[in-house]
Amino acid sequence: MLIDFVLNISITISVIYLFHRIQYSEDSAKLTSAAFQAALMVTLAVLLLFVPIEYRGYSFSLFFVPLLLIKNKLYLKIAAFALVAAAHYFLSSSSVIEILIAGVLYITAILIMPFFKSQTTPLMTWFNFIFTLLLLTGIDLFLEPLVWMQFLIITFMSTALMITASVMYEDIHSIIRVLDRLNREEYTDHLTQLGNIKALDNEVNRLGSRTETISLLLIDLDNFKVVNDTYGYGAGDAVIKQITGLLKNYVPTGGSIYRNSGEEFSIVLADVSFDRTVRLAEAIRNAVEHTNFHVGKNEVISLTVSVGIGFKDSGGTRRQLFKDADNMLHAAKKMGQNQVMFLPLIK
Repeated sequence: MLIDFVLNISITISVIYLFHRIQYSEDSAKLTSAAFQAALMVTLAVLLLFVPIEYRGYSFSLFFVPLLLIKNKLYLKIAAFALVAAAHYFLSSSSVIEILIAGVLYITAILIMPFFKSQTTPLMTWFNFIFTLLLLTGIDLFLEPLVWMQFLIITFMSTALMITASVMYEDIHSIIRVLDRLNREEYTDHLTQLGNIKALDNEVNRLGSRTETISLLLIDLDNFKVVNDTYGYGAGDAVIKQITGLLKNYVPTGGSIYRNSGEEFSIVLADVSFDRTVRLAEAIRNAVEHTNFHVGKNEVISLTVSVGIGFKDSGGTRRQLFKDADNMLHAAKKMGQNQVMFLPLIK
């Protein structure tokens, strides 16, 4: 019995760690998906069926413990139990009555859980404790009389397994959340929460082999240093946030916006015509020129932007796209600012 219990603990730790480690090395985005979590817990539940705890002539399987840890999607929880119940019936020749008892209790549990704000380890421990007692009571009433020691030992082992699984599960996810946050910060501008220059490079590289054309707008605030010098960096940050909000209103569906540096932004558009790109740039320039930006409670200022456009078709290169946009931005500055500049499209 003790060996069976140790095996249950060992399998739980090993499977949770192994699944997360392999999946994270392949694609961390899938790690937090509901489907992956359900698959993990179904696998663990089926493995636990192979190591039931034998005590006083009755075999108790703790397969329900990982199933209780499945979060979010109700249909995934039901599907997961159905799969494990089928495995329970065919692999362990378990009684249909025991599976039905477990099923009724499980459906009741997953319908109650959403009423709690978060599924913490203490909460899940209590859920599991009550679930185990009710399951043993059902077995005692409808299948085979049990003695109090069976209640005590199986409930203790089930609780210990739940605490182990829940703590490890949450610990791994806390580490993953930290790694994801660090990864986001590497590609995110802290002030505006827009993508930074690294995110811009990644997006252009991603679109390079998937789209026929890529439009790049480099947008630079004219004389922005004066704002910081006159009103302070706090006011400058406030203006940057307001510009961000304005630009978001002009980015069409499928486009993306980035903050390249202090006062320079960029917009990337996929499969948008050259003419439409120019019209969008002019609309942005005009909108900024006619917008009042708040630098204090009762004080507003006017600003302008210079825009340089780069356009890449199937024959262009990523390097040329950035070079053209940068050259056109410098040309707009030299032409007196508050300009949209682009190379004529030669057909």
